[in-house]
Amino acid sequence: MATLKLALDTRRAKKDGTFPLVFKLSVNREQTNIHTGISAKPEEFDADTSLILGNTKTNEVLVKLDALYRNRFYQYILSHQGHESILEAKNYILDKQPEEYSIEEFWEDIIASMKESGRDGGVKVYQQSLNTISQELNLKIPFKALSFKDILNLEAKLYKRGMSVNGASVYLRTFRAVCNKAIHQDIVGLEWYPFRKHKMRKQKTVPRVMTLDELKRYFVINLPPTHSSYTSWNIGKLIFMLRGINMRDLMLLKPDNIKSDRIIYRRAKTGKLYSIKLTPEIKAVLATFTPNDTLLGLITSEQLNSENKIKYFQQKLKTTNKHLKKIGMLLGVVEPISTYVFRYSYANAAKQLGYSKDLIAEALGHEYGNSVTGIYLEQFDNEVVDRMNQELITHVFN
Repeated sequence: MATLKLALDTRRAKKDGTFPLVFKLSVNREQTNIHTGISAKPEEFDADTSLILGNTKTNEVLVKLDALYRNRFYQYILSHQGHESILEAKNYILDKQPEEYSIEEFWEDIIASMKESGRDGGVKVYQQSLNTISQELNLKIPFKALSFKDILNLEAKLYKRGMSVNGASVYLRTFRAVCNKAIHQDIVGLEWYPFRKHKMRKQKTVPRVMTLDELKRYFVINLPPTHSSYTSWNIGKLIFMLRGINMRDLMLLKPDNIKSDRIIYRRAKTGKLYSIKLTPEIKAVLATFTPNDTLLGLITSEQLNSENKIKYFQQKLKTTNKHLKKIGMLLGVVEPISTYVFRYSYANAAKQLGYSKDLIAEALGHEYGNSVTGIYLEQFDNEVVDRMNQELITHVFN
């Protein structure tokens, strides 16, 4: 199925309060935008007629552009039935050859597609990488103009900025992924690939963890409901007891994720299914929250459906980490406490209690120790993981 519709891109507000007018192209559930170079305020644009109120000259341009693009769109669909491609369709509509496609344009299309698919985490990484790299390297060039030497120069400039090896690696890996996507979509040939000779550097980091003793102190401290850090304290406990659940996944849990005596959900990032037994301790902490459309009520349905939902997630994470850090200082914990620390601490505590790496990996939702052989291994029975989780919870509460 394919559609072409003129609409305001409400995700990109300009300083004057207007939004870009774009043709939203959808092909086989993939989406991208075709820019018109025109912008308008929401109250000025009539979505039913696809015209701007009281602007005859601009409307003449829009009508001609709509007729041209729509004619090419239908021609493409009729001649490629059953073999449609989002990139081919866009190039056909724009009467553009693949080699004319700039790196920046392609990168922005990937981001737009991620936004439409709700891949908020990916959007953040790809957008930040695009913003940073475009400051050091001209991306308004075709892929064929990019060379191995350009990659090396970019890497050197990122280090010159004072970035760590792992920090620069995030941007370079994202750039590499963009190049791979361009090859897969036949924008450029495999023989061009500039990352073939590039060796990605990686610096081993020591994850911050809480010791078993620190975890015990965290769980038994008695904060009253009136304490400013009370909600954050309970969030930290839930992240640990729900086997290192990601903060975003925790915020997205809904009441119907509870099935009988288990919480069952899919991780937003990987799509992996988790099934966690509701222990008495977990139920007691859940009872301190007031559900709305979500299980914990940490985000409203209005925020959840907002174009700025990523910002709401980030703000809640920032606030929670701020309070967790305060609790850590109160308890005399060596490492600053954050939501992510609880995930590493869960694995560390399980290891100290003698559980195998494979079982810990299963609990956290990772592949087994070896990512290749892990494909052929049966998953541990839920009962085994449940027993480990219960022992860890009992240990920290005692």
